[in-house]
Amino acid sequence: MKKRTPDAVNLTPMIDIVFQMIIFFVFTIDLDREKFDREIEVPDAERAEVIEEFEPATVYVQVMANGNIKIGATPMNQATFRNIIRATRAREGQNVPILIYGDGRARHRDLRRVMDICSEEGLWRINVIGMVQRSEGVQ
Repeated sequence: MKKRTPDAVNLTPMIDIVFQMIIFFVFTIDLDREKFDREIEVPDAERAEVIEEFEPATVYVQVMANGNIKIGATPMNQATFRNIIRATRAREGQNVPILIYGDGRARHRDLRRVMDICSEEGLWRINVIGMVQRSEGVQ
């Protein structure tokens, strides 16, 4: 058995932390890329205020044409969505912005259901995203 000298440094915990950080950043970068589903047709909003910068704690919610709710690429039911909103409010406070990215074919009641859940959980910065000006090639 090899005897340790008092001046030896154990690098195992540092290597573990580095690997955990790499995994964390890989997943968060991937989530940022997949914020929105490509199937959504965003409605036009010619008189809407343009959002230049998004806050880091912003929750991006998608309401699909069939009324399903998604955060990122993850579909969820109302109870799961409510739990996520509740946990976000507990962690970040009442100032968390909610951006609802609704399909232009989605029914108003589906968008309203998402807004109601957010407001019932104490979040008040709720916005619905629309396309102010379409880029070339975007339909």
